[in-house]
Amino acid sequence: MSSLTRMLAILDEFTVSSSVLSAEDIMSRLSYSRGTAYRYLRELTAAGLLTSVGGAYALGPRIIELDFSIRSSDPYIKIVQPIMRSLSDRLDCDILMSSYYQGRVIVRHHERGNEEFTMSYGRGRRMPLFLGAPSKIILASLPKSKLQKLFEDNIEQLFGSEFSDDWDEFYKQIKRIRRQGFALSRGELDEGNVGVSAPLKTDPPSSLTFVFSRTRFEIADEKRVGEIILSASEQANSLIAQMESGADNPVQWLDTSKRAG
Repeated sequence: MSSLTRMLAILDEFTVSSSVLSAEDIMSRLSYSRGTAYRYLRELTAAGLLTSVGGAYALGPRIIELDFSIRSSDPYIKIVQPIMRSLSDRLDCDILMSSYYQGRVIVRHHERGNEEFTMSYGRGRRMPLFLGAPSKIILASLPKSKLQKLFEDNIEQLFGSEFSDDWDEFYKQIKRIRRQGFALSRGELDEGNVGVSAPLKTDPPSSLTFVFSRTRFEIADEKRVGEIILSASEQANSLIAQMESGADNPVQWLDTSKRAG
């Protein structure tokens, strides 16, 4: 592991439940020597990625600045957001774009519908790896070798999910999701909610998810909802492929395509 990777690993230790950490906390959690921990903390603080809080540390203002930049200029959000907004208005549901990285699934963008219901997983929130439609369809998008390693490294997270803890059976379940083309979950992330997800062909993979209240979903045509999300993901994937293959500058391509439209 490079020294840069070791330094950036400190940022992963800051969570909602561990928002302020001391140097001793970092040394204990990551098994760094005192000298190494203090050197990394100084560098991260100087870069604005951490801030000093009464002798301890918290995430710094540069994180906020970077978040604003992502919200404003993420090329994938720029492509998918208009599709999400249109469908949210049409179907009266919340819509999520979630992405995979380093064994995690996080919410990348959230378009809110008009219906009021509990949504625990908004933008920036890490999702359970084996629960919920967004994670399921992302797992189904991974190559078999990567999926098996993820399964073996996180097998304790399988308990409580609908997945088997036997690899062969687990892989059969994944293949069924692939054949269907979309994933569906009922009450796995929030009691009373239903999620329907289709894959987005980013690298690493992402997903597009409709989130309904159970009451709203029960009066919908489930087959038609599946058709709509598959059509939406196909539309988004076509635009993603055009951007990635036909533009040296994705943002410039996006601006040009908007003017042409």
